[in-house]
Order: sequence, then C-alpha cells, then structure tokens
Amino acid sequence: MTKTKLLGGVMMTVALIAGLTGSANALASTPTETVYAKSNAPIATEEAPKPTVVTTKAKEPKSKYPCKNFLVRDMIDAGFKGKGLRIGWAIAMRESGGRADAISSTGDYGVFQFNRAAHGGQPWWNTTKLLTRDYNIMVAYDMSQGGKTWYPWDIDGQGNHKGAYTSVGTYNVFKSWYNKYPSNCLK
Repeated sequence: MTKTKLLGGVMMTVALIAGLTGSANALASTPTETVYAKSNAPIATEEAPKPTVVTTKAKEPKSKYPCKNFLVRDMIDAGFKGKGLRIGWAIAMRESGGRADAISSTGDYGVFQFNRAAHGGQPWWNTTKLLTRDYNIMVAYDMSQGGKTWYPWDIDGQGNHKGAYTSVGTYNVFKSWYNKYPSNCLK
C-alpha cells in the first residue's frame, strides 16, 4: 500500500514500520508512503540538479517617470515631488550615498540615516525595516511632511542651512549633491 502526502517540493518514499522487527522480508512487504519534503534540496542519494540560468529584464520601476536614478524613482513612488524631491535626494546622498544598508558608527540607519538615540523610541522605529529603501524613504516622507520641511537634517523647506547642529562643511556637501541632481529626473 502506498500513500502520497504533499509537504513541499521533493518526493521521498518512506517505509512505514509499525511494530515490525526490521527483517528484509518484513521491510519488503511493508507498505510505503510517498512524502514530499519541505526543501527543494536533493535527497542525499540523488544527484544535485544542474543550475538553470535565467535571464530577466531589469526590474521595471514602480513609477512611470522616465528617470533612470533608482533613488529618485523610489522617492517619487513614496510621494516626493518638485523641490522637496530634489532636496530629499541631496540629503539622502549626503547622508548615505543612497545606500539602504548604511549604518553609521553613531547609530544612524538607512538611506536618510535616522539616529537611534534621537528616534529609537518612536513607534515607527524598526532597525530591520529602516535598512530597506522603501520603508526608510516612507519615514523620511512622513517626517519631512511630504518633502516640505527638512529640519531633522538641519535644512529648511527651501534647502537653506539652519545651522542648529551641522557645520557649514556638512551643508556644502548637501549643496554639492543638490547641484548634481540627475538632469533626466527634473520635473
């Protein structure tokens, strides 16, 4: 008697030994059950499958906007637009170079470098999520009130330096990035 169960993707046959002593005749006459293992890994006695090379097109941007800069596209998808988009992009480039996985030695996380000491108690704080581009940009969008105010980064809504806690040199790095905003992303 053979039974089949689905537990994943690899098929295995298992002998049901209910009260049998393990003799060769007993095992030969024992009903078997077909089981599908949870793993796609080959069974130890099987030959490993050869890898399949699949070529795919580049990931289509969520945004219909023709900009080729992934960070700008993701920010547009989050809702940034106009001058707020350009200021936000320059801040993200200043803070992390646009890297989602950036963690500073002072406990700043993600694209916009949210500081653990300053924001760690906020309900939106999640170290793992902050290291994903979409979540980090979404938090920046909310914190900047839709790209209208950038005070947490010591910049006002017009892109001017507030000078409360960053140096002129830090502001100049921001201005440098602001001036390098991708020309094909002007809106």
